[in-house]
Amino acid sequence: MEPRLKQLLEDLTRSLCEAIAESPEVHDRLESIRREGYTLNLFLDCKPCESDDAARTEEAPRRPAQPPPFRINGRDLAFLRSVGIDPTRKARSRTSRR
Repeated sequence: MEPRLKQLLEDLTRSLCEAIAESPEVHDRLESIRREGYTLNLFLDCKPCESDDAARTEEAPRRPAQPPPFRINGRDLAFLRSVGIDPTRKARSRTSRR
């Protein structure tokens, strides 16, 4: 392992341990796990980042995203109408007026 990467991971480990030690809620949860007879292990994976071009070539081709279907229930419709919005009304065409 590269010395710089090793140092970065050691710094991260130290920071995580300090954050865990300072949180009473996390400490309580860890104690609960220990009382149940388990040992908690946290594993982090570290690998070089891929460039955007390399990542795109490895991804499967995607279909164009379709917008989700518009759905509204009766309660939503009643609320919208109560505030002056009627989503069932046909939209007027937008033409510029002079």
